[in-house]
Amino acid sequence: MKKIIFLFLLSLIVTLSLSKCIAQSESNNSLKETPWLARERFYLGGTGGLSFGSVTYVEVAPLMGYRITDRLSVGINPKYTYIHYKYTSNGQYSTPDYQTHILGGSFFTRYFILDNVFLSGEYELNNYAALIYLPNNGGFKESRITVGSLLLGGGYFQRFGEGGSGFSIQVLYDVLQNPYSPYYGVPVIRAGFVFGL
Repeated sequence: MKKIIFLFLLSLIVTLSLSKCIAQSESNNSLKETPWLARERFYLGGTGGLSFGSVTYVEVAPLMGYRITDRLSVGINPKYTYIHYKYTSNGQYSTPDYQTHILGGSFFTRYFILDNVFLSGEYELNNYAALIYLPNNGGFKESRITVGSLLLGGGYFQRFGEGGSGFSIQVLYDVLQNPYSPYYGVPVIRAGFVFGL
């Protein structure tokens, strides 16, 4: 838990430091004269996912962001995911029927290095019922755990309309690589829409 708090505080300090430096260096910032609590600085959006078959996957992840400058924004991204793996067996081993509800959320930072290309970093916490492998062929037990993930990567943003609305796609990787992370050993690909207020 101390590690999670430390990483969160470190990312917050880095974000605030970057925002000051970037705000001072951007002379062509169209938000420069915009009041800090003006609605032009806020945006809403989200992502979702749906699949059926041997694995049922349903995800809803709204987001709310705040533009510090034209290039830098921060925000929050609460998330709900339902996963159901059906029982499988290939003769050598079998996977039990398993379902869980993942409740989580993240704090994110995005910085546009080009007009449509951005770097992204987010710290995410997820709470879910994990299957814990028991040694000596003891099978599995289900235990509710909370896992932190530090997702770093980048993406592409296609703008449409006014107010910073658009479509984004990004690829992230969990650099912490906790074996119980939903992102262990795989890249995270996300796509979604944002709408300026």
